[in-house]
Amino acid sequence: DKLPGFKGGLEGLMNYLGREVMYPRSAMEAGIQGIVYVSFVVMEDGSIAQIGVLRGIGGGCDEASITVVQDMPKWIPGSHRGKLARIQFNLPVRFVLR
Repeated sequence: DKLPGFKGGLEGLMNYLGREVMYPRSAMEAGIQGIVYVSFVVMEDGSIAQIGVLRGIGGGCDEASITVVQDMPKWIPGSHRGKLARIQFNLPVRFVLR
């Protein structure tokens, strides 16, 4: 009924990712760009579990995406039928060379 949320909302999540995602040197040197899709479960207490890559781009970007998700602060948990529930969330992590 209610999806989990990052504290600070979507803007807070984007700020967090922009600050914390480290572009791997090997990916930069190889010119690797793209989006890594990470899947995880937001638990009843807001913690993150069962992290995995749905679609990666290689060059260390997949691992960097997993690390940033593992290090996230707790989320605001979601609910189903009025009770706190585990809810799967898919997050795109964008790697763009400038």
